[in-house]
Amino acid sequence: MVKQNFRAHISMLAATILFGANYWIAKGLMPDHLLPLQIIFLRVAGTLLIASLIQFSIKDLRSLKIDRADFPRLILSSLLGISINQMMFFTGLNHTTPVDAAIINSANPIMVLLFSSWILKEKIGTSRLGGILLGAAGALILILFGNPLPTKTGHFNGNMFILVNTAAWSLYLVISKPLMVKYNPFIMMKWMFLIGFIGIFPFSIRQALLIDFASFDSYTWFSILYVIIGTTFMAYFFITYSLKRLSSAVVAYYTYLQPVLVAAIGIIIFAGTISWIKIISGLLVFVGIYFVTKRQRSGL
Repeated sequence: MVKQNFRAHISMLAATILFGANYWIAKGLMPDHLLPLQIIFLRVAGTLLIASLIQFSIKDLRSLKIDRADFPRLILSSLLGISINQMMFFTGLNHTTPVDAAIINSANPIMVLLFSSWILKEKIGTSRLGGILLGAAGALILILFGNPLPTKTGHFNGNMFILVNTAAWSLYLVISKPLMVKYNPFIMMKWMFLIGFIGIFPFSIRQALLIDFASFDSYTWFSILYVIIGTTFMAYFFITYSLKRLSSAVVAYYTYLQPVLVAAIGIIIFAGTISWIKIISGLLVFVGIYFVTKRQRSGL
């Protein structure tokens, strides 16, 4: 059990790193190379193709089915975690900065805690609550005092899209948890992205047909492949796997690492410096992780 939980935490760390880099890579694609709905179409369709190929190529996965009684939860989870989440995130990111988006996404653990308490009737213990508050403090310190980039104003609409994205993702983590425990990650990926693709198709197909693939340079192709394979297929698989062993609140907690990662990438790209503010904020996040995971290990 301890070894499996350790693997789940490693998976979440890997997913968080993939998501952290995605803020900059996806932002670099918009709007000069691709529009938000074009990226979403390629992202969801590409991941659906990969997941379907894996299922059909592995004999043990071909016969796996989803129980009919679980389809309402599966459909709702897919629309929240794939369709709404993707459309809101990329539309919002197109109108705001990576730092702003990471800041707003830091509300994810708090939302998950509230949704879990409301829907699943989970108790909010002092260890988990303390860890979440420590992580929030670390993220806020980094946001308010350690941001290497000036946060611009006038991004209200983009920030509101990101806020809806955060709420949809938080609710997805809570609602999908029973399905992740019950089913194989690959079968879940195939069905979630199939339903998610159906959800985004009416909104994105018109723009998708206008994609000029001939104009893409090597970096554009790299960015697209990263978004499809790295940020979508691999990251979602890591999260799906982690939800088998970790609570929704623990999985959501790793969102607090994203502002740290976004700031670190900003330091590298914009030749920023490492300050005591960044060190303190990072330590608060990691100490918070200790308290959250300690509660998870104790089974409370």
